[in-house]
Amino acid sequence: MTEPNGATPESLYNQLRTAVLNGEYRPGAVLVESAVAETYRVSRTPVREALRALEKDGILQQRGRHLVVRVTTLEEVMEIYDCRIVLEGVAAGWAARTRTDNDLRLLELALEHMRNASGAAPFEKATVNHAFHDRMWRASHNSTLVDLLARLEVHIRRYPEPTVSQPGRWEEALDEHAGILDAIRKRDEVTATRLSQEHMAAARELRLRMVQTSQVR
Repeated sequence: MTEPNGATPESLYNQLRTAVLNGEYRPGAVLVESAVAETYRVSRTPVREALRALEKDGILQQRGRHLVVRVTTLEEVMEIYDCRIVLEGVAAGWAARTRTDNDLRLLELALEHMRNASGAAPFEKATVNHAFHDRMWRASHNSTLVDLLARLEVHIRRYPEPTVSQPGRWEEALDEHAGILDAIRKRDEVTATRLSQEHMAAARELRLRMVQTSQVR
């Protein structure tokens, strides 16, 4: 059912999901149906459906009588990144084997956009960083991989601060992406797989330090 302002449960879901990923709702923040309905100027029915979908996706969790933005433990960080490391490596290897000239050009453009975003805000950097990974996944021409990695990305991006916000990480990520792209360009599956896994392993270690620091505060 469409609301008078054109909103649907699906569009509201996307708006709320983006708000969580952008840090507008921090981990532990309570999402109350009535407050969300007032903020987005919709009735409570689409809000209820959108919140249920966000809970199903693991973005929200039940705490008592309320739904809150999921607070991630160190164990969950390890699980998410360990899966991501394996799948990113598989995607990079497939991309090296199956990429087309058009895939290569799109990857080159994505890396160029990253270089142009060096002075951007952290969440803008996170967006163009994700765009590079997305292009690499799609260059694998494996729809199952793309779907699985996109789902893992949702869990990673709901943390309040992207890893590229940390000093020196942006420059490291640029160099690592350039190496992965070069291996894909040369159709070197082994090197593409290894570099992609090392890239995500570095992000995992940084994320673990960030979570530990936030828990100490």
